[in-house]
Amino acid sequence: MALKRFALAVLLAVLAAPSSPAAPEKLSSALALWLEDVSPIITKTERDVFLRLQTNAERTTFVRFFWKSRDPAPDTAVNEFQKEYEERVRFADQAFGRDSPKRGSRTERGQIYLVLGPPLERKLFTTEADVWPLELWFYKGEEEYGLPAFFYLIFFQPQGIGEFRLYSPGVDGPERLVVTRVYGESETRAGAIRTMRNINTEMAAAAQSYIPGEASYGLGSPSSDLIVASIRRVPEKKYSDAYARTYLRYKDYIETDYTDTFLSSSFQVKVFRQAGQPFVHWTIEPDKMNFAAQGDAVSAAFELVLRLEDAGGRLLFEKVEEIPLKLTPDQYRAHERQRFAFQDLLAVVPGEHKALFLLKNKTARDFSSFETPLVPPASIAAGRPGLSAPLLYQAREAVPEAERRNLKAFVFGGRQYLVGARNEFTTSGTLGVFIQAWNFGAAPSFVRDRGSAETGDSTGRFPLAEIAPEPADPTTLLISGSLSLKDVKPGYYRAEITARAADGTPLLSEKENFVVLDRAVPVLPWVYARLHGPFPGPEHLRALGSQYFLAGNYAKARDAFEAILRTRDDAEGRLLLAKSLFGLGLFKESLAHAVAVHERTGDREAAKVIALDHAGLKDWDSALPYLEKLMAGATEIPVLNLAAECYLAVGRPDKALPLIEKSLSLLPDQPAVRALQEQAKKRLDRRSGG
Repeated sequence: MALKRFALAVLLAVLAAPSSPAAPEKLSSALALWLEDVSPIITKTERDVFLRLQTNAERTTFVRFFWKSRDPAPDTAVNEFQKEYEERVRFADQAFGRDSPKRGSRTERGQIYLVLGPPLERKLFTTEADVWPLELWFYKGEEEYGLPAFFYLIFFQPQGIGEFRLYSPGVDGPERLVVTRVYGESETRAGAIRTMRNINTEMAAAAQSYIPGEASYGLGSPSSDLIVASIRRVPEKKYSDAYARTYLRYKDYIETDYTDTFLSSSFQVKVFRQAGQPFVHWTIEPDKMNFAAQGDAVSAAFELVLRLEDAGGRLLFEKVEEIPLKLTPDQYRAHERQRFAFQDLLAVVPGEHKALFLLKNKTARDFSSFETPLVPPASIAAGRPGLSAPLLYQAREAVPEAERRNLKAFVFGGRQYLVGARNEFTTSGTLGVFIQAWNFGAAPSFVRDRGSAETGDSTGRFPLAEIAPEPADPTTLLISGSLSLKDVKPGYYRAEITARAADGTPLLSEKENFVVLDRAVPVLPWVYARLHGPFPGPEHLRALGSQYFLAGNYAKARDAFEAILRTRDDAEGRLLLAKSLFGLGLFKESLAHAVAVHERTGDREAAKVIALDHAGLKDWDSALPYLEKLMAGATEIPVLNLAAECYLAVGRPDKALPLIEKSLSLLPDQPAVRALQEQAKKRLDRRSGG
């Protein structure tokens, strides 16, 4: 077994995730019962997420999110939906379980009852001589979820034995409901219908079709089978599982004691080039902002978590930022009709990524999250011509001269572009378009084509006449232009920006949708945005270096961290450089930097790198004191594995085996460590003469 397999595992743990994975906790009986109870209304995504959770604490928090997402009045103390649903379960268990070994809520009647609730009318035909025991239910349907306005359902007990089944007019047919006689016309469909009419005409009609008044002409009823299929799809249509889609990624950031309110938000995430470096710019607009009174002010404390992952789901970057907001009453009143936006930017490395955002309001105890693909244009690095995604703006302002070298979200060429995440505009305003172009030899012309997003028809073509080079990168062009919307009808539109050669030949194009509203409302958000130092500066280089490191590009990571140390000597930058050098196999150089940090700060992560470097140099005896101290402070699987490897290398299988067994008790699925365990046992057997 190669040492480096363990070494790199420890190294990545230093920068990525400090906690060690453990075997999943057994699902508690209470949570297993909950999952059974909600099985008719839980969506596929919610079920998949719940079953992937590792601990009962995480699952309990998920259950709170589940109910909260269905709460019709989340500001009240009682969750009316949860209370009603639990009453449905109680009633179904009591009413539908008599003829079945299952709980009543698990029978077909129970499952339908849990999804749809009590019918408007429920008629029982359980003592008739000519039909098998059956129930006729009549519902008012929720048409917005694919159900008809009104419909029937029949449940029957075949041959009068066992639990009641949901009847299908098309598959079963009325003759299945009628008691079979040796001689008699009730054996035919027509005869069965006549027999049922003699008992109840409504029952006879429903046996032919679940749609009231629909004629079946003695044939099957496809519409009835569609109703049953639609009922089973109601949860997927009715309940939002947006919170569950990102719960697995953010569960460690959501406090289990209170944060269980998911709020949706609008967002835009775009990549632009600044000083030759791709930066991702974003704006996040929560659908609702909650503040708390604090003396003569209103305030809220937010926390933003940003994660970048590569195409395979591997973590490339993560940051957590505290955002305290404090407003005067006058400020609050002046902006209370506006949406609030959080805007920022981040330098990103080339490649296909996924950006994941979590925004927590720690004051109101709610959160919003979303994820989006992120692809810095390959043409930037390849030297090919390219266009950025269009940015649609409401207005723009000149940036103060003192801030022009700094970086800020949606600031280009000394202008702040004012944007909204929803791309909403009004007929009293203007539509502005900004786009970047790079690596064009002869400067092309740029044309904006406005078309209907519904029909695709063009509604006007206009040149973008403002073209200027990016101040820090002449190969990048900044293109913009604006148009009054006073003569544009409200509706959904598409802006298509095309770069054309001198002869009018289209070269490249990009599109962006927008909406022109039919009423005058505030469309520009009130923005919170940070001002960053110029590029290349330490904060941007650190972000890039961290991404390169976790992507496995240690040479690029080393370049970034060495550039930081040329501007200032800080412990964090030096430790990151030590990690990069270790990744390159330059153990002596890495060791020098890690020792300098450890002597100055006593940093635990520096101690890990020192142990790794000694192990890389096969100086096992020097690595072990650091590993022993690390294990005394906390239990981490990669550290246990590396210490075991070192003890085996110095001929101490007796010390290695307990560490291996502890590692496997925490995470059994480690084939390489299993092999190491066998190796340690064989050495002990040889030593004992066994």
